[in-house]
Amino acid sequence: MSGFKQVSKAQARRHMAVDERIERMAEAPLDLLLREEFVHEIATLWRSAQEKFLLIGRYLVQARQRLPHGEFQAMVENELPFGYQVAYQLRMVAEAVDSGRLPGAKLPPSYATVYQLATLTTEQLRLADQRNLIRPDVTRPEIVRFKRDLRETAMPAPDQREALIAERDQLRARLAVIEAALESLGEV
Repeated sequence: MSGFKQVSKAQARRHMAVDERIERMAEAPLDLLLREEFVHEIATLWRSAQEKFLLIGRYLVQARQRLPHGEFQAMVENELPFGYQVAYQLRMVAEAVDSGRLPGAKLPPSYATVYQLATLTTEQLRLADQRNLIRPDVTRPEIVRFKRDLRETAMPAPDQREALIAERDQLRARLAVIEAALESLGEV
């Protein structure tokens, strides 16, 4: 017997994650001097954070699918370091990326911004892409503004609204005449 214990990949990953020596080395700040060094290290850490948010979302999707009814909600509410709304957003982002609705390589690093994109319909996503709003440096305010513009264009113009109100009033008047006629015939 070799003395080595066979473990799963997930167990090995958890063991590596808790090895304090590795963790301290990974988190120890480097002594940087040049602007390019700062940019490189910060960008690398930022990408790593983005990947971790996506991985957290994927675990939340799995947990919601696999845990018995009620356990997922209880886990999120009582045992995770964030609330249900963040858990929901992370899940929606993971589902949108994994289903191919959102292109992982073109997405910004903020899960909150990606969530705003994930709430769009397929047609709205196509339009957002045409307007160059699906890109790594897009900001949340840009997406929120785009969504507001979509809502405003979907609402009828003031003159169109007035025309619809007038038509409704005419239909109500016509309906009143028809109901009176039916009442006189004893039909109502």
